[in-house]
Amino acid sequence: MSLVTHRAKWVLVGPERIIQDGYVTVRGGKILESGRGNGSKGTRMEDHGPGVLMPALVNAHTHLDLTPLAGALSTGHGFMPWVEAVIKGKATLTDEEMAKGILEGRRLLLESGCILAGDHRSFRLQDNTREKPLVHVFHEYLGSDFPRPGNGYGIPFSSLAAHAPHTTAPVLIRHLKDQCNQRNQVLSMHVAESVEEWEFVTGTKGNWAEFLGNRGISFEGWGLPSPSPVRHLEKLGILDEHTLAVHLVEADRSDLEILKQKGVRVCLCPRSNRNLLARLADVKTILDMGMQPALGTDSLASVSSLDLFAEMRFLAREIPGIPPHEIIAMGTVNGARALHMEREWGTLDPGKQAAMLYVPVRTGNAGSLLETLTEGVLQGSVEWAI
Repeated sequence: MSLVTHRAKWVLVGPERIIQDGYVTVRGGKILESGRGNGSKGTRMEDHGPGVLMPALVNAHTHLDLTPLAGALSTGHGFMPWVEAVIKGKATLTDEEMAKGILEGRRLLLESGCILAGDHRSFRLQDNTREKPLVHVFHEYLGSDFPRPGNGYGIPFSSLAAHAPHTTAPVLIRHLKDQCNQRNQVLSMHVAESVEEWEFVTGTKGNWAEFLGNRGISFEGWGLPSPSPVRHLEKLGILDEHTLAVHLVEADRSDLEILKQKGVRVCLCPRSNRNLLARLADVKTILDMGMQPALGTDSLASVSSLDLFAEMRFLAREIPGIPPHEIIAMGTVNGARALHMEREWGTLDPGKQAAMLYVPVRTGNAGSLLETLTEGVLQGSVEWAI
């Protein structure tokens, strides 16, 4: 196999490893080495310019089957009106429209520099391909109806998701977790996303209890009330390093300590949370506790784009003081960890997949490089380097 050496003024191997006047040598689609200078002689050289070569992004939480609802729903009237609008909007979509929406979502992810995405999906369209971007499908279940054998089981790059503590019966949550454990797969779940969820789990009251009652859905036998959604899941015994908890807007420090102790991977969706809930998770505490959060964009029903660079810019602006390397980690290696695919993606270390972006920035030192990336001060469009 031929060797190709990619050069740039800067090479961001990982969030805290930056090489000036660096290179990355690739063979057979995998990274062979990186360093300063021109690399080994006899390789084909590609000089990308004065910007930075960096790992492609990992979007750890999306809902690509909602892509057809882009721009159709209002997000400014609270969480419950939005949920009801999503249910009504999705009911109008045909399978063909959702399938086209998923393909369009993939295109948008690729366009924004994303190599890997975790996608909650109730629609049975597989992304059984290694083409960019790789989509890890979490087949999502609500209520108490068990999945039929074969639905989402054992298919490459797929796993299972329990929708949330306030929508999925405990017996089903445990079943889905058991299925994931048997296959060494990640179980993903929305956790502590809204006040409505918290009120329901802690007191079986409020808007969500009324919502379920109006639809004839019984939650007797769910083991509620519980002190919090996180503690409800702890009681069910599903929290471990193969559980991915998404959102955590209503999680307090004691909840976060439980998640940290159990090794749970976490994913935050700041733009979606601000649009729907007018607040964010306690990002600084999550970082101070060393929890390595990933980032997700959620769906185009709640945000204006699937661009993870936009998510990072938003976070840098809304929560001043977060070190830029932490934000870069959230959009790259932390996302790969959340999906348990850090051996292949997330950094430019030898042996990993050669998924690199060239970002056109101009900066005189490594410190300002990270600030420039997170603030989005670019000299052009982000390009795929390979």
